[in-house]
Amino acid sequence: MLDTLVERYRWAEQDGLVALTITVVAGRTEDEVVQAFGAGRAPRRIMTFRQIGEVLALPEAGSFHPMLVVSAGSCVVTIENTGYHGSIPEIARRASANGGRFFSAYWDMHGDHQVMYAEDGCVQVVFDPADENRRPAGAVVPLPRWAEGVRPDSAAPGASSLALMERVMRVRIDRDWMVEPLSAVILPDPATMFDDPEAAWRP
Repeated sequence: MLDTLVERYRWAEQDGLVALTITVVAGRTEDEVVQAFGAGRAPRRIMTFRQIGEVLALPEAGSFHPMLVVSAGSCVVTIENTGYHGSIPEIARRASANGGRFFSAYWDMHGDHQVMYAEDGCVQVVFDPADENRRPAGAVVPLPRWAEGVRPDSAAPGASSLALMERVMRVRIDRDWMVEPLSAVILPDPATMFDDPEAAWRP
């Protein structure tokens, strides 16, 4: 039997979303989330997901790291086209510090998938949602019950990731966000963001 929540996000497999990171943060303002991602008070601009991809395809793009930002109820959603800031544990810790909650879904063109959940500055779990063994990589606590509540489809890992995201954060990821013009900020290169890069990637 297919999971209806996974089916809701089947578009994640159909829309050519080759590589991205989507993050939902609760308990923070947009400015606080942007700051946690390293952009500080960087000026906003309006961009679409597709425009970001077109810019990144240019040889002169270099270390250009745009991120879309949109509010969804009391939560803040960030969307990175080919970006991965939201998959970095240190950013999860910063964005969820002092009572916040953080959930990110990442996948890339090589077929790698990751979901990560953090609370109050602590990464709770990191794992591949479509791994049939369901064994969390680097988890600091056992696999939580919410991860067992969705039946991931190994043929639809992106949809499985977003289904878990909605279940945990109670935020529906809008397909239209992938085409609508949204507020965007430019993030710093992750290679230069952290005093201890190795520790930043450690859950």
